[in-house]
Amino acid sequence: MVDFFILFFIKATIVLSIMHLSGIKDISKFAMHYIIEEIDEDTSMEDLQKMMIVALIYRLLVCFYEIICIWGAGGATPGKFLLGLRVVTCDTSVLIAPNRVLVIPSSNVSITTSTIRALIKNFSIASFFPAFITLLFFQHNRTAYDIVAGTIVVRRNGVR
Repeated sequence: MVDFFILFFIKATIVLSIMHLSGIKDISKFAMHYIIEEIDEDTSMEDLQKMMIVALIYRLLVCFYEIICIWGAGGATPGKFLLGLRVVTCDTSVLIAPNRVLVIPSSNVSITTSTIRALIKNFSIASFFPAFITLLFFQHNRTAYDIVAGTIVVRRNGVR
């Protein structure tokens, strides 16, 4: 939820900035234009293209946020950090006790690995495939994007 609110604030700021730069001063008047007035097909396609560009920019921003947090901020976004979680590299994971897994090599994530993980995660979400559901099918609750990137989410040391 923490990451959601941070990203929501960033997205709202971007959208409002774009609207301001586009000359849209009154959001309700802008919405009523689409609800009440007749819009031709060219205008609709043009507006759809603009919305798609904004969505792509936002998705890239989310990727950048995750790349920086996972690579440069100790392996965790603010939300993961508050939950005592972090992302580490993982070539092999072995169950050693209930709720305890040995992760090898368990090192900090490189910028390349963080980029791969963020891109796969965010663009699979953008294409309507909830990638996180794959954690139900893989060993130790790893998602498909974690397996491809060679990562796993673990508890931080010292957090119980």
